[in-house]
Amino acid sequence: MNQAQTGQDTPPGPAAGRRRSGWIWVWLLLAALAGGGAGYWAASTVGEETAAIRYRQLKSQFELVTAQNRHDYQALQTRLDALQGQMLVEESTRRSLEAALQSTQAELGRARDQLAFFDRLLPPGPNGSVSIRALDFEHRGPTLLYKVLLMRNAPGADAFAGQMQFVAKGRLNGEAATLTLEPATAPAAEDAATDVSDAGSPALEQTPLALEFEQFQRSEGLLSLPEGFEPSSVTLNVLEGKTLRVSRTVNLPPGE
Repeated sequence: MNQAQTGQDTPPGPAAGRRRSGWIWVWLLLAALAGGGAGYWAASTVGEETAAIRYRQLKSQFELVTAQNRHDYQALQTRLDALQGQMLVEESTRRSLEAALQSTQAELGRARDQLAFFDRLLPPGPNGSVSIRALDFEHRGPTLLYKVLLMRNAPGADAFAGQMQFVAKGRLNGEAATLTLEPATAPAAEDAATDVSDAGSPALEQTPLALEFEQFQRSEGLLSLPEGFEPSSVTLNVLEGKTLRVSRTVNLPPGE
């Protein structure tokens, strides 16, 4: 009598066990794949977040460096503009100085030409002597304009130091008088006074009538005339200390 006939279940055989074992491995493999995929997804997500944070950091640093470079550029541009403006001012000043130098050189050339002309007109005196090479006077209202050229035949010697003295003869309030004329002190007199020595530059003087030169000195200025005084002649005395070195007298036409 077989098992079906007896009504009892037949126990599973070896083949059924192998089938159950195969399904277990399949489920384990699927579980492993699912775990790996989840891990890869989690790792990818964390990597993306890290990369995003790093990108934001680099972007912030780039923007900071760019802003600093822009600030430095603006500062350099401002400095460049200032230097260019200063260069323009210095160029203008240089041109002005060059024009002044050319004018001074031209004045020096004219003074040398005048010196050569007077030198040809009048031979120099003894060695070391001072001579009055030119002297002229002109009425200027209540003042008298003088122009004088002095020369000294002493090349290479020490400078001559002395003083001019102007003595006028004429009539004061209708009476004969002899007066020593003093430099005018009005602003116009200060503008008109000029002294040119050997180098063609203004002579260094303690008083308007002081002299200090080696070979020549050209001077001009204004002398004050007392009220009511009508000069008929003026004598220029060149003094060295209290010693009279040379003098010359010029007769004047009546004043206007």
